[in-house]
Amino acid sequence: MATTLGTSTNRARRLVRTALPAGFVLQVSGQARVVLVEGVTDAAVLTALLQGHPPVVAVGGKHLLPLAAALAGALGAAVDVVLDGDDGPAAGHRAREDSRRVREALAGTPVHVLPGDLEACLARWPAFLAALPAGLRKDPVAYARAAATARGTAAPPELAALLTALLSP
Repeated sequence: MATTLGTSTNRARRLVRTALPAGFVLQVSGQARVVLVEGVTDAAVLTALLQGHPPVVAVGGKHLLPLAAALAGALGAAVDVVLDGDDGPAAGHRAREDSRRVREALAGTPVHVLPGDLEACLARWPAFLAALPAGLRKDPVAYARAAATARGTAAPPELAALLTALLSP
């Protein structure tokens, strides 16, 4: 794993202990395949839509995706990464550049890039919005409920394509 990250073994161990969310290792250990996402809202929505298969794990930020992918791979899991492209009008140059760097660091790992971000996709899904009484306010519990309610209705094309890709072996 240290070689994959281009760092020392001690630094890789320290990063795993201090940078990744508590319980990350337990969530990916023993899994044949995992989907890694930036944050808990992404994990809540995708877990509800995929019904937990494959498991979706939040890593605590875009910058941690390469570390998390290396660790999950070292633990024997096949890894898919879902990343916000941050290419919408609200995203700044720095966000777009961070996304580009993360994609480069994940070379060889299947990376699914959402245009803009997950909220931009969800904002174009009428059934999701109808099931979300408080609006798009980054509430993981409310998002998971709304996603479960909207599951089975016509999702925006980019989200439907992502779900198809993640459900295929």
